[in-house]
Amino acid sequence: MTNVNNKRRDELLDNPFDLQKFKKIKGQSNSGGAPKNTYYFKPVTKGFYYRFMMFKPMAGYIGEIPSNDIHYEGGLTVITYKPFGKYRSSYFDPTETLIEVVAIMNDQDLPELAFVGLDTADIKKKLGDDFIRKENCFIYYKDKNVLVLKIIGKKVEWLKYTRLNYIINKDNIVPDLLTN
Repeated sequence: MTNVNNKRRDELLDNPFDLQKFKKIKGQSNSGGAPKNTYYFKPVTKGFYYRFMMFKPMAGYIGEIPSNDIHYEGGLTVITYKPFGKYRSSYFDPTETLIEVVAIMNDQDLPELAFVGLDTADIKKKLGDDFIRKENCFIYYKDKNVLVLKIIGKKVEWLKYTRLNYIINKDNIVPDLLTN
């Protein structure tokens, strides 16, 4: 079972979802420039960080049963790195790189990251127990990719997936990774 968990976790950390497919399902969103956090992965090409938020519908769910019962304007935020070039102003940009996802609710169109509201025992069954625990967070990592799950009681309160510019270990966790 552990090898299955490790494989699923590693695949999730390498490529949590198909960004362009997700954007096509959602249609447009509000968007704008994003802050350049010092720990963000930066591709070699020149470009800029861009934030997508307020995807339609601005609704989701907590726990395991998909629905649109929960409504948060800031329930899901996606940050990408967009290279300068012909797609720079396009919503559908096949050259952009996923940098970060922050979710305080699950989105039906993003089942790969539907962890908000799950019990820690369920998380361990799905992703294994090889993680760093710090400040009430489970931090799953592989190479320069991390999935932070904020735990309140025994439930996931929010998640943050981030591509970093360094390899994480228990001693070099940037405090901003532990906040949403």
